[in-house]
Amino acid sequence: MNSRGFSLVEMLVVLFVVVLITGLATLGINTGMKDRESEEFLADLVASAEYALDEARFSGSDFGLLVARDPARAGEGELVLLWRQRFVQGWRSPAGDAEIFRPRPVPDGIELELTLDEQAVAPQDENAADEANSQTPQWLFVASGETSAGELVLRSRETGERVGRLTWDALGRFETYHADDEEPLSAYTP
Repeated sequence: MNSRGFSLVEMLVVLFVVVLITGLATLGINTGMKDRESEEFLADLVASAEYALDEARFSGSDFGLLVARDPARAGEGELVLLWRQRFVQGWRSPAGDAEIFRPRPVPDGIELELTLDEQAVAPQDENAADEANSQTPQWLFVASGETSAGELVLRSRETGERVGRLTWDALGRFETYHADDEEPLSAYTP
């Protein structure tokens, strides 16, 4: 009985096919995770923004969202969204509801583009995150129950492609979108 094993070329071909299939599967999983992470980030932001609008109306105090470079991740270009409330001493972290108004880091690998009243808004530097600076937030939620109309676009830092989008009007009617879709994933109206 003549028993023949596998040649080196046959083993390399099989190994190449296994690596290729594993790589494609991993790519698909990572893309799906980035989409889910972006959608969760936007949904969480909408819930907090709706709460901030309600809180501004009921308390008679203005709230705002400050987009700043994250001092904890300085040098990486990462952003964080910081909630602020207007006090006599200036803009500070909101007095209550620490979980709702917690700092929200922008997901890794995502670039954020904020437009308010059709004007592009640049993130503030790391020093803006320090409450002692009393930096005025870019996105305001005023006691009258209004906000600046705008759009927040999330893009992949690697490809530049849009992975998510949030739009809203002055009355706080929010719509979230997946990537370049024209139909909203969800719409929130006060």
